[in-house]
Amino acid sequence: MGKIALQMEAVQMKIIFNCFSKISSQISRDDCLHYVPEILLPLYKVCEGFSGKVIPDDIKQLAEEVRETIKNTIGIQNFVQVYSEIRKNLKVKRDKRKQEEKVMAVVNTMRNAKRKLRIAAKHRANKKRKIMTMKMGRWVHQKQRTM
Repeated sequence: MGKIALQMEAVQMKIIFNCFSKISSQISRDDCLHYVPEILLPLYKVCEGFSGKVIPDDIKQLAEEVRETIKNTIGIQNFVQVYSEIRKNLKVKRDKRKQEEKVMAVVNTMRNAKRKLRIAAKHRANKKRKIMTMKMGRWVHQKQRTM
């Protein structure tokens, strides 16, 4: 369910986080401890901003509320232990990915150059879209003032 939450839209994410809240409050503390790593992983990614996409503020707030509910259910000590383990595992994955990119840049220079060109093109497109959004916002604002 956690993987689905991060792949889908905000509405599905909200439903899954509400399910996590209900499940964690309905089952016993010992049973909850078995499922906490799977439940906390998507919550951690959303709360800390590691989900890889833009998350609306209401979803972030819901994720934080569910996280607090789980913390109260399993106890602070268990929560901190699991949460720090999730943080450590994700940091190891990120560091490994960065190291692989550095090795790839040295070993396969053509592939790295193509990758950099793709990233630059994506950056230009995002920047152009942002500028167009700002221009449209100003245009709408000016049009409203003249009316």
